[in-house]
Amino acid sequence: MIQNILVAIGDTPHEQNAFEYAGHLAVLLDAHLSCIHFTDERRRGQEDIAARVFDNTELALAEFEFLSAEVDTITGDPVRNLCEKAHAADLVVVGIPESVKTSGLRLIHDRIDDILSRITKPVIVVHEQCSMLQKILTVHHGDAASDSVLELAAELAKRTKASILGLALANTDIQAAEISGRMREYLQHYRVETVLRARLGFTVNNILQAAEKESCDLIALSASHHGRLYELIFQDTTEMIVKLADRAVLVTR
Repeated sequence: MIQNILVAIGDTPHEQNAFEYAGHLAVLLDAHLSCIHFTDERRRGQEDIAARVFDNTELALAEFEFLSAEVDTITGDPVRNLCEKAHAADLVVVGIPESVKTSGLRLIHDRIDDILSRITKPVIVVHEQCSMLQKILTVHHGDAASDSVLELAAELAKRTKASILGLALANTDIQAAEISGRMREYLQHYRVETVLRARLGFTVNNILQAAEKESCDLIALSASHHGRLYELIFQDTTEMIVKLADRAVLVTR
């Protein structure tokens, strides 16, 4: 059950969007919101930035009604500290700049890759154009990790009154039908509005096209199980979706 949401805040547009997204989600879920500004002491002017971020966040939090929240600043390596603080959270929200789509090799390796590979809690990656939850695209390709995705997506849908589009992906029509059946059987206990689709192949295009066609606000899928070397060479599907999507992406382990 989601009771504590951790969000990485800052003074960039994508970090501000992540904060706004996390704040609204915390209100919908009646969850506590932990806002952390992770500063790198090796960079100049970090103290001034941290003070400005802290003040702006406190002012913004006052706009949310019935929200339990706290704001803190932590100095040191941002990725390592984020992963450590995530141990006390049920869900982590981070922003991603749209420039990651057009920055050459950064599309293959970016700080978000380190976060997704090291963090153990579910992560929502927020793009600059994200809207709040109305429909969740839940990707399932027949493994136990996808079951965890489905469980979390079902909880989010029930508590936010969103609907679910279940996308069963497999190598054959028979396998896809079996996965769809498992999803239907599980979701009927949550009593959320559900539509199921099946496609062949766990590909970036299949997932992004389904999200676009069905107007889904959030894409939920499991994290990569490959090592960093594999991802540097072959570009892992999960990480590519996180970077290329124009909507929020939920990644679970």
